[in-house]
Amino acid sequence: PTIALAKEPEPQLRGTLLLQYKLEDDYGVVDAQATFERKSPATDKPASTEAESKPPRPLFDAPNFTLVLPQARTRAGVGQTTKDLSEHPWAGVDVEMTLVARDEANNEGRSAVQDMRLPERPFSKPLPRALIEQRRNLALDAYAKDRVLGALDALTIAPERFTPETNVYLGLRSIYWQLARSDSDDGLR
Repeated sequence: PTIALAKEPEPQLRGTLLLQYKLEDDYGVVDAQATFERKSPATDKPASTEAESKPPRPLFDAPNFTLVLPQARTRAGVGQTTKDLSEHPWAGVDVEMTLVARDEANNEGRSAVQDMRLPERPFSKPLPRALIEQRRNLALDAYAKDRVLGALDALTIAPERFTPETNVYLGLRSIYWQLARSDSDDGLR
């Protein structure tokens, strides 16, 4: 089977991703998937701590998903799938996407790798934007716990200035202490 993008992936306004793709097989495609891998972050500086020298340990799997086929056992056709990825911890991450098609004999065809950024929900206020960034950092690497704790601590340095609402400040401190006491991947999630 063969599969390829018919158009560039289109992030939609609400954080969904629209994919349009062409499928072809002599006997018919029975399954298609969009698979993602995180692009390797550029490392210009040497690792300064033990945690930074380890390869990242993601807490969540990539947001791979099944593609809608134009019809069962598609021999040739164009499909379209819209998927909401805005709630996934990988939202906003630079990834490499590959489309994979399988026929009934389990033969596999792959598209060319597509570099892209997963769509994310836009945040206009700085505090929610910072919190989502820290959630993403932790989701992509459990070893980032100490850096995330430092960022959460910094966000609560002057509550009267930056988080004047008491409930927001107390929520941030609660998150900080829950994370500080977490000693397993489930606790970090």
